[in-house]
Amino acid sequence: MPITATQKAQAEQHQWTAARDGAPQVRLVAGPGTGKSYSIEKRVAHLLTNGATPGNVYIISFTRATCAELRDRITRFCSTLTCANEATQVRVSTMHSLALRILRRANLLASYPSTPIMLDDWEQAKIYDRELAESLGSTPSRAAEIRLAHDSQWQTLNPQYVNQAQITPAEVQGFNAFHSARTNLYCCVLPGEVIFRCVQALQQGALGASQLPQIDHLVVDEFQDLNACDQEFVHLLCAMNTILFVAGDDDQSIYSFRHADPNGIVQFQSAYPASATHILNDCFRCAPNILSAASRLIAYNPNRVPKNLTSLYSTASPPVQGTMRVWSFQTAQEESRAIAQSCQELLKAGMAGQEDEILILISNRRVQLDILAQELGNLGLPYEPPRGRALTDEFEAIRAVYSFLRIAKDNSSGEEDYPSHRDLLEVLSGVGASTAKAVADACISNNQNFRQLFYLPTCPAWLPGRCPSAVQRVMAIVQAVRAWSMSDTLATRSSDIMTLLSSQAFTSGIHATSSLATWNALLGSLPSQMTLEELLQFLAADSESDQQTIINSVNQRIGGTQPQIQAPSRIRILTMHGAKGLSGKVVFIPGAEQGLMPSFKALQATGLLIEQRRLFYVSVTRAMASCIVSHVAQHSGAQAMALTQRSVTRLTRSQFLNEMNVSSVTRASGLTQAEAQAIARDVNNL
Repeated sequence: MPITATQKAQAEQHQWTAARDGAPQVRLVAGPGTGKSYSIEKRVAHLLTNGATPGNVYIISFTRATCAELRDRITRFCSTLTCANEATQVRVSTMHSLALRILRRANLLASYPSTPIMLDDWEQAKIYDRELAESLGSTPSRAAEIRLAHDSQWQTLNPQYVNQAQITPAEVQGFNAFHSARTNLYCCVLPGEVIFRCVQALQQGALGASQLPQIDHLVVDEFQDLNACDQEFVHLLCAMNTILFVAGDDDQSIYSFRHADPNGIVQFQSAYPASATHILNDCFRCAPNILSAASRLIAYNPNRVPKNLTSLYSTASPPVQGTMRVWSFQTAQEESRAIAQSCQELLKAGMAGQEDEILILISNRRVQLDILAQELGNLGLPYEPPRGRALTDEFEAIRAVYSFLRIAKDNSSGEEDYPSHRDLLEVLSGVGASTAKAVADACISNNQNFRQLFYLPTCPAWLPGRCPSAVQRVMAIVQAVRAWSMSDTLATRSSDIMTLLSSQAFTSGIHATSSLATWNALLGSLPSQMTLEELLQFLAADSESDQQTIINSVNQRIGGTQPQIQAPSRIRILTMHGAKGLSGKVVFIPGAEQGLMPSFKALQATGLLIEQRRLFYVSVTRAMASCIVSHVAQHSGAQAMALTQRSVTRLTRSQFLNEMNVSSVTRASGLTQAEAQAIARDVNNL
């Protein structure tokens, strides 16, 4: 590594300075590759070595996967320090989990038969919206609009959101009646609901200090991704003499569709006048030519925290300047072919075995994915396509396995998971949505507990029509997984999983064959010594970066004790959103055109344009040694139809490239041998 020990020590000193700050509230603004997670590790180590009670130190991260990663990182960092034992007792969770814990502790979940589970995207669309639609006499798409309006109202703390979404009073009344009954039956909540209830209870005085857990120190990761309700929750907790440390980067806020509000970190000092701010500017990731172009781009966004990012590679030994190129092509076919040729040349130049360090980031799957995959395939290059939606959203077989594991966890932990049982009804072959709903309606009519139905010794007589056969299949699955332990490995349980899939879940037709093949394909890519608990975490992850984090953790755990079959390294095609949290030594970004990035929709709304500029910034700053952005003059065929509903679409170079102040070079092919070798030399010097 060319970054010298002196450079590293100086950069880490800035991290330690932030970690040791004694202000009642501390804001750490950390640009890409500057060591945000390292600073959080140091903060926890500092607190513990200075007498903090470990069980009263709470850390909040955005997803379960990032929580698991942070927990492991803190444990490893502290393992050689005097606080090694205390570090394992620090509480790391999602904000949703913390809010549930608070409500449960205060006995404010009495309206549910057990601790409720938050519905994921698939459950909201496939189950909640369909049943709400039938209750309201509307279409599922209209039901989704009504649900989203209410959920948005909770997450934004904006009571007018329902009115803005033009939801009628009758629809509001119908939603309230349906929601109160169905969330009790399935023991579930919508994403924004739990934290909103906490905020409401704290504001109304229904939650007092004596009912809250003792939180002496609260550390919040990715603060820019919090919505208004999340931010108010943190603010109310800190009113109980909690010392707050938040970390994030407003320039990397790319989740407005989840109501993330970067103003929370930008205006932090207004909300917390006694707070201290630290800004990390030393970038360990991007070479100077990449970082300077990205910094010019993001400077066009208004109302941001000013930063002065500097690449440590600029004064490393030897220095690595890196390459930032913009290529222009006549057609999308030429662009994709050039990217594939470039990947081939890079492998020849010395990156063979490092295929996964080559990233191709796309903004529109429909327009870009097929043509890229075709050109990579034509050259026989190994690649991994973007997973897009969560695996459990995209494939019913994987949803079925996910439900098996959740029920196994339910049985072993005693934490009842009602929705997982309903999910199984939804995916069973030969069982329609009406039958699944009829099972639920029968439970209501007969005053029966939904989850307990599947644990009865025999199927009850009050189930109508085709319901008994569906319920019996779920009962068989429930009985089978009772023998499983979450510490069992895939090597031990893969045949049992396949048996349940073939004998109970997918029992007939072509659909059954394809479902089993889907599961087998995923199974082949996973470590055989992965435990069922780790598999559950992997399937629950909703982004490529979270999934990779879990795989890395598994490989680290089993690396020294178990023989591994090393999966072949593959070029990674990722969505721009899915790449957040990841990095690659060489990054290609095709499709930098007005109408694609930024999208036509973003061009009509300033707020969306600002966020897409942040998304493009995040994409460029995934690159370490080389970033190659490209744009085309013309799209045709299916790609053009997806963009403009025309057979041929002509687009101009993205305004983001103008803002980066990097000129386009017209190309007819990909990297030359000499260019690829120069990049490979930079890669070897990282």
